[in-house]
Amino acid sequence: MRWRIAAVVAAAGLASACTTTVSGTPQPAPGRITVAPAASTDPCTLLTTDEAAELGLGPGTPIPAQPKQRVPPGCDWRPLDPDASLDDSLQAYYGTDQTMEEYFAAQPVGEKQLGGITWQHYSSIMGDWLCNLAVKLGEKEFVVITGQNLGDESKSCVMAERAAPVVAKHLPER
Repeated sequence: MRWRIAAVVAAAGLASACTTTVSGTPQPAPGRITVAPAASTDPCTLLTTDEAAELGLGPGTPIPAQPKQRVPPGCDWRPLDPDASLDDSLQAYYGTDQTMEEYFAAQPVGEKQLGGITWQHYSSIMGDWLCNLAVKLGEKEFVVITGQNLGDESKSCVMAERAAPVVAKHLPER
């Protein structure tokens, strides 16, 4: 019986010797956005990691701005399913140094009410397989979300339309 008690005491001593207390505030894994900052112009904050996962997308990857081509910084969310096509991906761009009209240099082809916001639907110079939904936030501030479907142009807006109501929750008040 003594050896059982000794074994339990030894096991408890070993277990307590292996534990440590870490000070500080718990943080999500690097690259994991769980709460979008209130006044961020970072396009990767337009969807939290959890919201992206609900849409079947992985964490956002920043897309650097291309000032010479007048393309604002963006974010790319790829499908969680490694076998999915790029047709299931989403991109977002947050412009702050040109008007939405300068960026598109064309008139919208329609409007869509999604997430309580009127999104302008713009054609792409690349073709109808690419869908751009944009919303003007200020004179020189706008957000564009982009979906695509190379195989069936009629489905090019599916992912952008699914994401728009979620993205709308993260846009500043207008």
